Amino acid sequence: MKLKTLSIPLAALLLFVSCDLLSNPGLDSEYPGDDHVTWVEQVFAGGQQCDPKDDYSPPDTKKLLQSRGISVFDTGKKHLGTCAACGCPSYAAIHYALIHIDNVEKAEEIGFVLSEGPDR
Repeated sequence: MKLKTLSIPLAALLLFVSCDLLSNPGLDSEYPGDDHVTWVEQVFAGGQQCDPKDDYSPPDTKKLLQSRGISVFDTGKKHLGTCAACGCPSYAAIHYALIHIDNVEKAEEIGFVLSEGPDR
């Protein structure tokens, strides 16, 4: 009977730990609540169609904002179409980040603008 009594709390603990491990570890965890956050976005485009040396890597939105001291609570991305002609960009996307409203000006300094957020 004692084993059965211990199995329920142990199962609950295991479930809690597994859910915690599945959460996005790269994002800041102290979410201040919906009234204190907002989405920002920036379009990134680069590379060049038909260029064999094209190695454009878009910036990591989270790292970019965190380098300015901005906490990021969620991110998203919407890929945009590009033309297939030589000279057109090989990458284009809107990068979204959910940040504290107090950090909007800092984000705007590096090109982000207020946003409705990614389509979910």
